[in-house]
Amino acid sequence: MRRILRRIPATGAMAAAALWMSADVAAAHGVGGRLDLPVPLWQLAWAASFAVAASFVALGMFWDTPKFRAAAAGRILPKPFQTACRVQAMVVRTLGLLALAVLLYAGLAGNTNPSVNITPVAVYIIFWVGLQVVSVLVGDVWLHLSPFTTIADGSARAWARLRGRPPSDYGRGAGNHWWATGAVFGFVWLELAFHDNTDIRVLGVYLAAYTVALLAGAAAFGRGWLRDAEGFGVLFTKLSAMAPLHREGGALKLRAPLAGLATLPIKRGSVAFILVVLGSTTFDGFTRSSVWLDVAAQRTGWELTAVNTVGLVFVIFAVFVLYRAAIAGMAAVTGDSERELAEAFAPSLMPIAAAYTVAHYFSYLLLEGQQIIARISDPFGRGWDLFGTATYQVDFTAISTDTIAWTQTAAIAVGHVLAVAVAHDRAVERWPHRLAMRSQYPMLAVMICYTVIGLLLLLGA
Repeated sequence: MRRILRRIPATGAMAAAALWMSADVAAAHGVGGRLDLPVPLWQLAWAASFAVAASFVALGMFWDTPKFRAAAAGRILPKPFQTACRVQAMVVRTLGLLALAVLLYAGLAGNTNPSVNITPVAVYIIFWVGLQVVSVLVGDVWLHLSPFTTIADGSARAWARLRGRPPSDYGRGAGNHWWATGAVFGFVWLELAFHDNTDIRVLGVYLAAYTVALLAGAAAFGRGWLRDAEGFGVLFTKLSAMAPLHREGGALKLRAPLAGLATLPIKRGSVAFILVVLGSTTFDGFTRSSVWLDVAAQRTGWELTAVNTVGLVFVIFAVFVLYRAAIAGMAAVTGDSERELAEAFAPSLMPIAAAYTVAHYFSYLLLEGQQIIARISDPFGRGWDLFGTATYQVDFTAISTDTIAWTQTAAIAVGHVLAVAVAHDRAVERWPHRLAMRSQYPMLAVMICYTVIGLLLLLGA
């Protein structure tokens, strides 16, 4: 085992080099000019890497005591905000149930043409991308919006009334995120690896199967299991730890951005969960590289699915190896357990995950996401015009290609700088300042590596 661990840094370097050399042209999702920036890519990569390194030096000079944990509690907002939040919660619960019903019917019985059915744009853009952004900027909206939680809670209360007992929050099998890891991997596999991921019936069956599996699990194990097993809920909750708004004890509070990461619960499977999310977004960029296009160009059907699956698993593994390399180096400096350190510093990866979402899907959300305006008037592709928006056309001039490129590039750099700050805060919380600084050298190296790889995959080498 020790021999294997010693090889992790070398393996990480080789994995990083493989991703670097193969990233010739990458576009990710969406529309936008990423190769027409007024500076060469190598200069941009150096500048971003320098920004990450400089932020580390600045933190070492001016940030010698932990700050996030004390700020995580936040301040309770005035009563009008609490009332508005309760009203909002009731409204979004209804919207969540309605949205699930519409998507299930659209997927299972609607028009099978993906260009007129609401399901693909609602699932892949508005839900998957949009709610990640909302979670980071606002807070855990999914906590109230989730139709799975609404149904499980309503069923538990109804069953409790029949039995004459208060509803139980018991959750056998709760306390770990392995179920959620599998759930999220299943979704990103459908999105990024499956050869026919926009097939309406495939999406309908997926939504139905996911709903049935979650509700069956909640019925068998209790509502506590659902909170830890529902993959999207776990992701949105982790992302919302960076948001300025959060709920605690039923009260709405305001806190400093990023502060919630200091108290983010990390359970068994949480590290794997975060790395799957991070690795899947990296793979999405990798699939636009010239090398990957050469590999997959002539493949179709299940052969393409198999190749994509291997690529997805490999890139997730490469991201895992790089992170474990940093943790192994940190453990060598501090003498702490690698498992303990891996869990302690996992929250520092969340700003990177959020940054990759913005970088890869920014134009996808703002441009392709406009399709929802037309689809909402005719969700099943029946020729309806419920709200008078069925003829709406996507405005591809709504945002310039330069703005897209600079926003995406800035997201990569800023996300890694914030990740360094979160890791540094955790380090000075655990160790004396000098040891904390030394412990972060391996993490800094990996953050710079992530930065360069992220830019190469996004902008093209």
